[in-house]
Amino acid sequence: MLEKTRWFLRKTFFRIYRSLKHPRRLKGNPVMQWFARHFLDKAVWRPCQATFAGGAAIGVFVSMQLIPGQIPLGIVLAAIFRVNIPTAVLLSWISNPLTFAPLALAERALGDWMLAFFGDPMTDLLRRITNPDVEKGVRFARSMYLGGLLSGLLLAPLGYLLGWVSWTGVARLLRLHRRKSGAGPARGEKTTGLK
Repeated sequence: MLEKTRWFLRKTFFRIYRSLKHPRRLKGNPVMQWFARHFLDKAVWRPCQATFAGGAAIGVFVSMQLIPGQIPLGIVLAAIFRVNIPTAVLLSWISNPLTFAPLALAERALGDWMLAFFGDPMTDLLRRITNPDVEKGVRFARSMYLGGLLSGLLLAPLGYLLGWVSWTGVARLLRLHRRKSGAGPARGEKTTGLK
């Protein structure tokens, strides 16, 4: 039963994929051309060392942005930069409900340091807020988002480097999974006639 379901889903997926990438559909529609170029490219779904490392960089950057919609942002950025989308989505979960509070406090501290070092251009604007609780919330959010942007930009190259270095282990795991599922030899593997 499970094999039939898997076969049906795979067949349906490839039928939709071929339909979306058909030249007649792409010919006169620039939106579909952009969609096909960025989302239907096999390179963004099947990882290699470069796309895996790029997906890790995007995922780490997105995880530092404590905003709603991190996963769609990760998908769009990964598609635009043509890196591995599943890796970017997976790593965007570094910031989850368990890690949200420590990350927010660390990003706020980094944002406060930046504002103290470079100066605060919004001081006069924040003084006009009459409610002290609203003012505290706006200050906290401003520092947190500024610190999140900076930490994301600083950690993205580290994510790329770690993704590049860890690719060997990930590729080995993917090959083992392909062998166990009976998908045949992985790309680049030699097959022998011996059993």
